Amino acid sequence: MNKCINKCLNLKGFRKATALAVLALILGPSLSLPVLAASTLYADISANPSSGAAPLNGVDLTATVSGNATGNITYSFDCTSDGVWERVIATSNPTYTAVDLCNYSSPGNYTASIRVERENLAFQGTTAILAQSQATPTIDLKANGSDGPITIDTNTQAVLAWTSSNASYCTASGDWTGGKVTAGSESTGNLTNAKTYTLTCTNTSGASSADSVTVLVGAQPTLYASLEALPNTGTAPLTGVDLRATVTGTATGTINYRFDCTADGTWEYTFNSISDNPKTMVDACNYQNPGTYLAKIRAERGNATPAEATAQVIVSSVSVNQDISLSKLARNLSDGTGFQEVVAADPGEVIEFRIFVTSTGSQPATNLIIKDTLPDKISYKGNLKVDNILVSGDILNGLNIGTLNPQQTKTIIFEALVANSANFAFGTTDLINTALVYNTTVAKTATAKIQVIKTSVAGATTIPTGIFSSAQFAFLLALLTTLLLTYFLLLKFYLGNRAHAWGVTGALETAKNRMDNLLPRDSNKMAEEKLAKMITEIKGREKN
Repeated sequence: MNKCINKCLNLKGFRKATALAVLALILGPSLSLPVLAASTLYADISANPSSGAAPLNGVDLTATVSGNATGNITYSFDCTSDGVWERVIATSNPTYTAVDLCNYSSPGNYTASIRVERENLAFQGTTAILAQSQATPTIDLKANGSDGPITIDTNTQAVLAWTSSNASYCTASGDWTGGKVTAGSESTGNLTNAKTYTLTCTNTSGASSADSVTVLVGAQPTLYASLEALPNTGTAPLTGVDLRATVTGTATGTINYRFDCTADGTWEYTFNSISDNPKTMVDACNYQNPGTYLAKIRAERGNATPAEATAQVIVSSVSVNQDISLSKLARNLSDGTGFQEVVAADPGEVIEFRIFVTSTGSQPATNLIIKDTLPDKISYKGNLKVDNILVSGDILNGLNIGTLNPQQTKTIIFEALVANSANFAFGTTDLINTALVYNTTVAKTATAKIQVIKTSVAGATTIPTGIFSSAQFAFLLALLTTLLLTYFLLLKFYLGNRAHAWGVTGALETAKNRMDNLLPRDSNKMAEEKLAKMITEIKGREKN
C-alpha cells in the first residue's frame, strides 16, 4: 500500500501532505502512511567588492542556495533594496552571481537585497555595500630627480619623472602637453632655453592636484683646438709625422678626437671619450710626394660646439745636403694657455717656450747648436729640457744638442719671466723672442711673439720733469760732445793750431751756454758737473 501511495500520489510539498491526510480519513487506522519531512530553503548572500571608493561600479551580487527543497530556483537581485529588482533569472544552479550588476556613484552605505524561490518556498536576505569618499589626488613631479629649479648645459636634456596617488588620469600643461599616465617618466629633449613643466592629476570624483618643475639652461660652453704637425717640413717621402692636438675652453668632460692627415674628409684616426689633453697621434701621417699638405683635427667635448684646427706640412724634393727645420711656440704658464705663435701676457707672468728642431736633409745634421735670444723685459727663468729631460746647458749662449739623423726631431723647452709692470708703458708691448739653430753647414731661425698688456690705473697722472729727462740729457750731451770733437779735429788739421785753439775754446763755451738753456729748471747738478769735466778734458787734449 505504501509503495502504491508513493507511486500513485506523484505530488510534492503541501499538496502531497494534504492528499495523504485525506486518504487517512477515508481508509481509517488500518492505513499505514509514510512520515513526511517539511521542505527547507536557505541562501547565503554576498557582494564583491563590498566596499571601495566612490564611484564604486561593477559590484557583483552572489546567492548560494541550500536546504532540501528541490526544483528550479528563481533569483531576484535589488542593488539598493528599493523594491525594484534589477535582475530576475530562473536556473537549476544552486549558486548564481549577477556580474557587474550594481553601480554606486556617490559615497554612502547601501543595502542590496536578494530573493530566492524554490518549490513554493522563498528566502530573502540582504548584504551591505560601502561606497567611501574618494581621497584628493597627490602628485610629485621631478626633473633629474630634483624638485627644481635645475640648471643643465645648453643643448642637453633633462628627465621628467612623476608619481601620483588617488588619481585616475593626469594632464600635462606649460611647456609640454597631452594626457599622461599616473606614474611615469619622459625626456625633455635637448633644450636651449628655460622650460617649466606642469602636471595635473584628477580622480574619478573630479578632485585634482598639480605640481610643476622648472629646468634652466646654462651658458654655452666654449671649446677651442690647436694642432701641431711634428715635423711639419721634410723631404719626400716624409713618413711618421706626429699630430698633436690640444683643446682649451670652458667645456668639461671626456674628449672625442678625430685626425685627418690630408683634410680630405676621411678621419684616419678616431678616439672617443678619452681624457688625454694634449693628444698625440704618433707616426700618424706619411707623405710620399713633394707638396704642401694640410692636416686636420676635430675635437668634441661636452655640449660645446665642436672645434677644428689645421696644421701645414711642407714636403720638399730629396736633398743630398744637410738641412734642418725650426719652429717655435710659446704658452702662458700663468694663465694655462696652449702653445701658440703669439701669446698674450701680463707683466710678471711666466712664459714657456717650445722649440722643435728637425733634420730635414738626406744627411744627418751634425753638431747642432741651439741659441735663444730673449728680448728686453723678458728674463730667463730655467727648467731647460731637451726631449723632456732636464739639462744644465746655457741656451742663451748656445746649447749643443748633438747630431740629428734625417727626419729626427728634438724638442727644447724652457721658461722665462716677463718683467714687472714698472718696465712697461700702458697698452700693448710686442716682445719678439728669436731662436737660432746652426752648424757649419746650415742655420735656421724661428720667432714667437709675446704681447704684454699693461692696463692703466684709475687716477694715475704723469708729472712733468722738464724738457729732458736725465737719460735723454746724457745721451744728447754725449752726441754733441762727439760731434764737436770731430769738428775741431778737422778744423785743427786745416786751419792750424792758433785758429783751432780759438775755435775749441769759443765753441765749447757756446755749447755749454746753449745746453744750459736746454736743461730742465731743476736739472741735476751732477749732470752740469759732468759736462764741465768733459769740456776741461777736451781742452787738455787739444793743448797736447
